[in-house]
Amino acid sequence: MKMLKLLLLPLLCFSLEFDEMIEVALQKSPQVLAKYEKVLASRHAIDAEVVYKNPIISIGVNDMPLNDNFFKRDIESMQTQFIGISQEFETFGKLDLKESMLRVDTLILEYELEDLRIELYKKIALLVEEIYTKESILEIVEQRKANLRVLLNYYERSVSLSDSLKVSVELSRKIFKLEDESFELKDEITSLKHEFKYLSSQEFRDVKRAKIDDDFRDDGLKNSPAAKILELRTKRFELQSTLEQRKKYSNITLSMSYNNRQNFDDYLSFSTSFALPIYGAEDAKVKVAKAGASEALQKQSDFHKSRVSLFHKNKKRVEYLKKRLMSLEDLQQRYTELEAYENSSIASSITLEKKIENENLLLELKVQKLRYFLDKKRAEFELYYITKESLS
Repeated sequence: MKMLKLLLLPLLCFSLEFDEMIEVALQKSPQVLAKYEKVLASRHAIDAEVVYKNPIISIGVNDMPLNDNFFKRDIESMQTQFIGISQEFETFGKLDLKESMLRVDTLILEYELEDLRIELYKKIALLVEEIYTKESILEIVEQRKANLRVLLNYYERSVSLSDSLKVSVELSRKIFKLEDESFELKDEITSLKHEFKYLSSQEFRDVKRAKIDDDFRDDGLKNSPAAKILELRTKRFELQSTLEQRKKYSNITLSMSYNNRQNFDDYLSFSTSFALPIYGAEDAKVKVAKAGASEALQKQSDFHKSRVSLFHKNKKRVEYLKKRLMSLEDLQQRYTELEAYENSSIASSITLEKKIENENLLLELKVQKLRYFLDKKRAEFELYYITKESLS
C-alpha cells in the first residue's frame, strides 16, 4: 500500500503548465478556428480575384434568310460564319491596386485572429486567478465560521443563561452571514469553472497561473493587433480611393474573330471597346472612399487616445495596489506579532473570545490581501492585452 501511494504521488501532484493548457484552448476554440478559416479563405481570394477576367468566345453566323433558303449558304455572298475571342485588360495599375486591397483585407483578418488569441489568453488567465482566489477566500470563510462555532459552543457552556442567549444570537447571526457568503463563493467558483471550460474546451484542474512580464510600456500600444487593424483599415480606404480615381480610365476590351465565307477567302476581324466615363459615378465613388479614409483615420486617432488613457489608468492602479499590498503585509505582520504576544505566558490571561477575534481579524486581512492581489492581476492582464503584439 505504501508503494502504491508513492507511485500515485507524482500523478496527484501533477500541475498543468498554463502555456500547455492555453495551447490546447487555442487549438480547440471555435472562435479562433472560425477566424483562421476566414484568413485561409482570404488568402485564396487573392489568387482567385487578382487575375484578368476570363476571355469570351463567340461563335455565330450572319445573313441567314428567314424563308425556305434558310439552310442554303451559297445564295447570299455575304453569308459568313465566324469564331471570335475577346479579352478585357485592366489598365493603369487597377489590378495591382485590387491585389493590394485584398492583401490588406487578409492582413486585417490575421491581426483580428491574433487579437482574438491574446484576448482569449487574457480571459483564461484571469479566470484561473479568480478561481484560485475565490477558493482561497472560501477556505478562510470556512475557517472563520469554524472559529465562531467554537466560540458559540464555549459561551453556551460557560456563561449564564441571559448572557448565553444574547451572545448566541449575535454569533449565530455572524455564522448565518458567513454561510451565505460561503454559498455565494461556491456558486461563483462553479460558474467560473463552467466559463473556463467554455473558453478553453477543457475541464478545470490544477493549472498553474500565467506568468507574464510586468514591464509594460506605452510604446507597445501602437503595435498591438487592435491598433494595427485600424491602421490597415485606413490604408484600405486610401487604396480604394486611388482605385476609384483610376477607374476614370476605362479598361480596354480587345476582340478578334476568324470569318469564313463560301467561295471567298477567309479573313480576320479586330475591334476594341471601352466605357465612356461621362456620368460622374467615378468621382462620387472617389469622394465616398476619401470620406471613409478620413473617418477611419479619426477612429484610429481616437482609439489610440483611449488606449493611452486605459494604459495609464491601469498602470496607476497596479502601482497603487502594490503599495496597498505592502501596507497590508506590514499590518498583517504587526497583528501576527501582537497575537503571538497575547498568546505568550506574559499575557496568558487572554480570553478565548479575544483569541478568536484576533485570529478572525488576521483572516479578514488575508481576504483583503487576496482581493487586492486579484485586482492587481486584473489590471496587469488588461495592460498585457493592450500592449502585447503577438502570443508567438
